[in-house]
Amino acid sequence: MAEVLSFPGLKGSFAIGLSWQHEEDHPSKGALRARALELGRNIRWCAVHESADGAIQSGYCEAISGAKPAGLKPLAAIVAGQHRQPWMGLFHLRDNLYWYVAVRQGHAVIAGGDRVGTLEEIHPIRERHRALGEWTEIEGTMRDLTAMARASKGVAVMRDALTGPLKSKSYTVAAIAVVMAMTAGGWYWFDQQQEAEREAQLMRQRAVTAAQLANEVARQRAAPWVEDPAPLDFIRACRRAWDRQRLSETGWALSGWRCKPTTSTALTVETTWMRAGGVADNAPGALSADGNLATEAASAPAAFLPSSRALISSVDAQRAMWTYVQVNGMSMQLTMPPALLPTDGKTPVDPWLVMRADIGFGAPPWLGPGDGIGAVDGLRLTEISYEAANQTWKGSAKLYAMRNSAPAPSRSER
Repeated sequence: MAEVLSFPGLKGSFAIGLSWQHEEDHPSKGALRARALELGRNIRWCAVHESADGAIQSGYCEAISGAKPAGLKPLAAIVAGQHRQPWMGLFHLRDNLYWYVAVRQGHAVIAGGDRVGTLEEIHPIRERHRALGEWTEIEGTMRDLTAMARASKGVAVMRDALTGPLKSKSYTVAAIAVVMAMTAGGWYWFDQQQEAEREAQLMRQRAVTAAQLANEVARQRAAPWVEDPAPLDFIRACRRAWDRQRLSETGWALSGWRCKPTTSTALTVETTWMRAGGVADNAPGALSADGNLATEAASAPAAFLPSSRALISSVDAQRAMWTYVQVNGMSMQLTMPPALLPTDGKTPVDPWLVMRADIGFGAPPWLGPGDGIGAVDGLRLTEISYEAANQTWKGSAKLYAMRNSAPAPSRSER
């Protein structure tokens, strides 16, 4: 179901929840009409977008009550080029409603990569997309979308695909008009029109390129780790969720548990259940194909404040991380990001990098293993998990650090 979003301080509105398809070339009005009819009788609004990488897409949705297509821009087309591909984003809209967007080659929105729904509805879609390969995963709120929506220049508004269909007689009239124009010496007017169209197209391309560069520069100045909860705050929130977690449910035993930050006010708690004498009718959540496992996802309240901006060099960050792990007698796998590819010198490079850490806590982190974790600048936990089969507690984290050639934020920015 498509929805309309409006943001304070921004003119116009934005549509989310479109079905996107790849196009080899810019589709004609007739092609858009035919495609809309193929997708279903309620589908009539459409959008056409060409990314800065040259990927052409058409997006479709049903008519949205109370809105007009000429006043809407497709938000997925606007945000697609604002992060390095491939990336997927989950943005909290209100209550238990979220917008999910997924972008891969050519900064194009993939099939199913523009969806509105609850966490339970979006979760299986994200899992299917994760199987496609590595992703940069981003989570945010309406505030983040407001900032991203400002870069809407160069993205065309939507249109009604079912109005003004081309009819065969229009081609005849057009042919006669062309002959008459040629007879009357109308080539000059035609050339002028073509030149004006070429100039307009060039200006649109320049605007898109300028917007993309502006987004890259703004991204350099951004500090995504500030939006993530501080490790100790996240651990405390997960402990409250664990304290409320039931360990069995009518013949089903807790098999796995995962706690993840969703927004500044919510956690996502994913649980796996194993049949322990129970029956399928009593299974909590979605049942597996063999009837012996069930999965469940729920939202839990949280209250996270913005975390510290402070970062240190990648070398110092690795040293601090290993020190924390070794002091607490834990195991860890630390993964460096891929090396930077050669650039043309025009595309800005983030002054920071992200390392991935998989930590073997051995016990719930709130019972001792989390001691000292707050001293590692730039560390942000992304998941705390428990596996009942081997009684293990683990953590996944991002370790942000400055590239060794980049200056670190000053202490006044902490």
